[in-house]
Amino acid sequence: MQRSGLEQDKKHGEHILRERRLHWLGHVLRMDHQQIPQQALYWEVAGFKRGPGRPRANWIGTVKKDLRKMTLTWEEAEVAALDRQEWRRSVAQCIHLDAG
Repeated sequence: MQRSGLEQDKKHGEHILRERRLHWLGHVLRMDHQQIPQQALYWEVAGFKRGPGRPRANWIGTVKKDLRKMTLTWEEAEVAALDRQEWRRSVAQCIHLDAG
């Protein structure tokens, strides 16, 4: 069964978004810890208590799902992203395999 053009466009768009998120994650993980994006990545509000119901989707949760597709944990991603070329290769391979 063949996908419609709209379905293929949607999948293609999802792959592009996943690739951009993962590239940005690698960039931020390589930043100095004094940089604001690096601090924001690990920032938690002291004393914050989530209200009832399902939590909203957020960037970190979405990136963690992307990492699971790469079979990486957050900690493994932190180490892997330090080698820029290897990180880019891993992201490209994940996107390529997922698109196939």
